[in-house]
Amino acid sequence: MRYCIAMPKLAEVDELSYQFPIGIAYVSAALKASGREVITYNLNYKAGTIEEQIRKLVYENDIDVFATGGLTGQYWQLKKILDAAKAARPSMRLCVGGGIITSSPVPAMEALGVADIGMIGEGEITICELAEALEGLRDLHSVDGLIFKENGSWTVTAPRAEIMDLDSLPYPDYEGFEYEEMLKRKPTDVFSHIEDRFGAVSLGRSCPFNCTFCFHPLGTKYRRRSLKSVFKEIDYLIEKFDIHNLYISDELFVAKIDDAREFCSEIKKRHIGFTVYLRVDMVNREVLELLRDHGCIQICFGLESADNRILKSMNKHITIEQTERALALCNEVGIRTWGNFIFGDEAETVETYQNTIRWWKEHPQYTIINNLIVVYPGSILYKHACERGIIKDEVQFIKDGCPYTNVSKMTDEEYRNMALELCMLPEGRTDILKDATLQYKGAGKVNYTARCPHCNQYNTWKSQDAFKVSTNIVCSHCGYTMHIMIADSLDGCTDQNFQLLKSHKIAIWPMINAVEELRHAVPSIMSDNVYFIDSASVKQGLYHGKKVYGPEIINDAQIDTVFLTLTTYVAAEIMEDLKKYPSVKNVFYAGDLLDPDFPKRIKE
Repeated sequence: MRYCIAMPKLAEVDELSYQFPIGIAYVSAALKASGREVITYNLNYKAGTIEEQIRKLVYENDIDVFATGGLTGQYWQLKKILDAAKAARPSMRLCVGGGIITSSPVPAMEALGVADIGMIGEGEITICELAEALEGLRDLHSVDGLIFKENGSWTVTAPRAEIMDLDSLPYPDYEGFEYEEMLKRKPTDVFSHIEDRFGAVSLGRSCPFNCTFCFHPLGTKYRRRSLKSVFKEIDYLIEKFDIHNLYISDELFVAKIDDAREFCSEIKKRHIGFTVYLRVDMVNREVLELLRDHGCIQICFGLESADNRILKSMNKHITIEQTERALALCNEVGIRTWGNFIFGDEAETVETYQNTIRWWKEHPQYTIINNLIVVYPGSILYKHACERGIIKDEVQFIKDGCPYTNVSKMTDEEYRNMALELCMLPEGRTDILKDATLQYKGAGKVNYTARCPHCNQYNTWKSQDAFKVSTNIVCSHCGYTMHIMIADSLDGCTDQNFQLLKSHKIAIWPMINAVEELRHAVPSIMSDNVYFIDSASVKQGLYHGKKVYGPEIINDAQIDTVFLTLTTYVAAEIMEDLKKYPSVKNVFYAGDLLDPDFPKRIKE
């Protein structure tokens, strides 16, 4: 039999990288190691729609079993992939795995519709045993960790045991999923300041903590690989892909200082940089100096809240005092940090969320992103929301893309006000640079050249978002680190370009911090012919007196031009939605207003 494993699209902008989904690469490697014929396909950086790509893939390769997988937030794309595969070859067996199935097996399979078999939990052993069953070598019911339909109802087999010996697994199928193509591009979001070839390696799986907002698709027991196995993989990545920097995806690897010392000693021999994700309660001066001296570029923290009542409700087992100490120590030692606050916990009130915002405003020197909590299937919050009747239809909840849901102590109006306040908070910056010039690079990005305020030397930072704070930007001459907003250097040309569209009906979508920055740089977005849009109902309130609509306003108002306020993979969902609206002729990123050829791109 011929098998195919397809990786969903994560990068909408060809110039940018994405977070490599290592799980599907592990599954592919395991199936290939079993000796079977496996075709792998990565939808990223390919021309054509999802439907066109999958149809061509199936037609050209005579596939018998087609598999894909991902998280619940990727439902819309997984549905398209599976529907396209089914349409291309109805007799082909369709399998799906990942967090979307593991977290909520029956609702997910119902929502996806056409999938024949779902894989629950870790997939490396499951997919090989499933292949044996599909080849007639064993009974399907004997394979642990499956869900499938028979006689009109769902059958769920015995739970799949967690894989204890992680060293026994083959390395992820990097080559099969065109890892090199991702490495060529610039990292995004939290790692956007890293220019060099940036990969990732997994040290362990799962987590011993049980935060209420989190779900662990790889099981509940924390397991670690041996450092010998880890560094064999790192050596392979360096030799095969010329990796310069690595993301270490294990926030507990410094829990034992001896393990941290051994890791640091080994990685320094490779002369590569690395970033880590840590807990604030595991940070001390000894650990930080060890990491700094051995090549650590950045530490990411899950901060969650600045109010101890919320941290306790979340089962986070940290305090704001520990957060303050950890961040201050990192600054003192000289390691960049990144963190996040999430709002809307079950104990959240107007007082608690405002406490966190107040703390955030008082500490602009730290890079901390603010977001609403998403109530993901499988989490404690999700289970409570279902029990309380807040989530009434689990299948529809998945189909709706896990919409923001008020599980807090606030009224719906208070929750909506919080959501709008969060998404419109002006992003913090530490410096405004002088003598700046911009060079438009495409896809809403610019190269930004300006003087460092510390040493007065010129720097050029490539592929930056004009309306999003560039965090942890480093002067290449003196090492000074700063948070800057490129929009602070705009000269008015953006508003002039926007006014070229005054005869058009325009939408700004979605409502995020960039809109507030855009409003200052491009005052014309407040004109009567401009509509603000967000698909999240909690953001559909008033923005500076103007109504925020749902996407249906595009049809109702016959909007013909849409500006996207982000360039991350979320833009893929919006672009897919826009295909449903025939009135839309122009789709731009906000940064496209800096394109000298912008007037020529307007379709009348």
